Amino acid sequence: MATWLAFAQRKHCHHREALLNLGYINWTMYRTNFKVGDIVYLFMSDERRLCFMTKVVAKDCDRTDISYWQIQPNMHFMYKLDLVKEYNGDKLTEEELTKHGFKGGKSLQHPIKNNEELLKYIDEVFDEE
Repeated sequence: MATWLAFAQRKHCHHREALLNLGYINWTMYRTNFKVGDIVYLFMSDERRLCFMTKVVAKDCDRTDISYWQIQPNMHFMYKLDLVKEYNGDKLTEEELTKHGFKGGKSLQHPIKNNEELLKYIDEVFDEE
């Protein structure tokens, strides 16, 4: 099982609402190498903080969160990411994350899993909840 950090762009999709209403989101399999069982943390572009822990529960799915999209999303096969936890504290803001190796939203053009210091810090914050 791997742990990832991904960038949820509000101008493209209302991921927060999808997660809270549906309990999951779909994520493209294009140029993404998640495996079922992986943890994916979501950094929210509009809030400039990390808010959600999700878990990859399926792959090769159809997109079923289409009503939350603001643009025409790609329709490649999807992963299904179930909501595990929401974090509302102040330890995962962009400012706090940069103290632990975060390089800003632009560094997440594609999900990352190779920033061990940052992902360890995020895991610890979610474990405190």
